[in-house]
Amino acid sequence: MANWMSLKLLSEKHGIAESTLRGWKCMGYIVSSTIDNTVMLDEDTVIRLLNAHRTKELSDEYLDKLIKEKDWEREVILSDYDDMLFLLKTHKLYQPLFTILIKELGALITDDRQREIFLAISLGEPITRVAVRYQMTHAQAMSIYSSTLRRLGENPGRISSYRKQLMKLRFSKYDAADPTKTPLSELFETHAYCVLHTEMGITTVRELLQYTAQNGWNRLKRIRGMGSITYNHIVNTLYNANFIVVEADGNIVLSPEIAALLI
Repeated sequence: MANWMSLKLLSEKHGIAESTLRGWKCMGYIVSSTIDNTVMLDEDTVIRLLNAHRTKELSDEYLDKLIKEKDWEREVILSDYDDMLFLLKTHKLYQPLFTILIKELGALITDDRQREIFLAISLGEPITRVAVRYQMTHAQAMSIYSSTLRRLGENPGRISSYRKQLMKLRFSKYDAADPTKTPLSELFETHAYCVLHTEMGITTVRELLQYTAQNGWNRLKRIRGMGSITYNHIVNTLYNANFIVVEADGNIVLSPEIAALLI
C-alpha cells in the first residue's frame, strides 16, 4: 500500500529539494496522486529510488542509460500527441470528403433503419442520442453499427461495382472511369472555352475544378472576358453534367463522385 506524503513533508524528512521531487514525479520515477486537490507522493517509491542511487552496483553509466530511456519515452509520448493533433487538423480539413464517402457507403445498405443508424453515428451524432431516437440501449446501437460496418467490409467488390455503375450512369457521355479528363471544348460553348484556355491555360474539367478549389468560384468572374453570362453558362453546364452541386444557399460543391476522384 502506498505511503502518501506531501511534497513539503517528504522534502523535509529526506532532505531533498521540492523541485527535485517534482522532477522525479514528472519523469515517472516516483508514484504520485492527487488527494483533496493536493499532490501527494509515495514515500516508499522515493526510498527505493534513493536506495538505488546509493547502491554501488549502479554506475554512472547505468544511470545515464536510465535517463536516456526516459528521454526516449518522452519523445514517444510527444510523438503520439503530434500524431493526434495532425489527425484532428486533417479531419477538419477533409470532413466534407469524409461525409461524401460515408453517404456513398450508406447507399449500399438496403435496410432503412440500419442505414440511418450507420449514417448518424458515422457522421458524428452521439451514440446515446441515436439509441434514444430508435428506442434501444447504447449497446444495441453499437452492435447494429458494428455489424453493419463489418458487412460492408466483407464485400469490397460490391462497393467498387456500385461506384462503376453509378459513374457509368451519370457520366455516360464522357470517360466514365474519370470524367474529369473531359476536354472543356466538349462541354462549353466556344467563347467560354476560349476564355479559360487563352487566359488561364485551363483545358480540362479537372484543371478547372482544381483551379476553383484553390481560388474559389468567384475568382472565375475576374478572368478577362468572363462576363456574367459566360460564368453562368459554365456553372450551369457543370451542374447539368453532374460535376458540381449548387446548394440552396448558392454555395458550389463537387458532386460526391467527382470529389472522390480529386482526392
